[in-house]
Amino acid sequence: MVNSIQSFVRGAFIVSFFSALLSLAGCDRVATGELQVGQSTVADMKLKMGEPSEVRRNADREIWVYPLGPEGVKTYFMTVGPTGTLEKIDQVLTEANFARVQNGMTHDEVVAILGRHGKEQRYAMSINEITRAWKYNANNADMFFEVTYDGNGRVKASASVDPSLYRGSSK
Repeated sequence: MVNSIQSFVRGAFIVSFFSALLSLAGCDRVATGELQVGQSTVADMKLKMGEPSEVRRNADREIWVYPLGPEGVKTYFMTVGPTGTLEKIDQVLTEANFARVQNGMTHDEVVAILGRHGKEQRYAMSINEITRAWKYNANNADMFFEVTYDGNGRVKASASVDPSLYRGSSK
């Protein structure tokens, strides 16, 4: 009886482990090449990626926004042309885009570049200031790009921060 329970538990663990690996592989569907620029349609995008978190419309194109995970390190902007075909895929959480964030910008201007933030922090000593953060990956290490807004909602400062700085000291 004990052996059969152990076998069952071991089998359940193996199935769970491989299921978890497969689900992780599916987290970044764009990188697997399931969507093809110039060929994939809106229907393909919805089938492979689901509904976008946001659709931005301009003259004759739409930008579909796909942040991957609540704490994902990638956010994709997918440009859809007037015929409903995927024209471009941009992963926007990059150093180049972070450099575009300038003091004086509004939150909406920052979101237009990076997509929605993942974390938000208010500090007791700076009541009117707010810091918003985007998690990203740099050289195989998770980082946060933080933007601090002043009381008027304008960028006051921005910087990339190592999340290990948030952890308490063991001493």
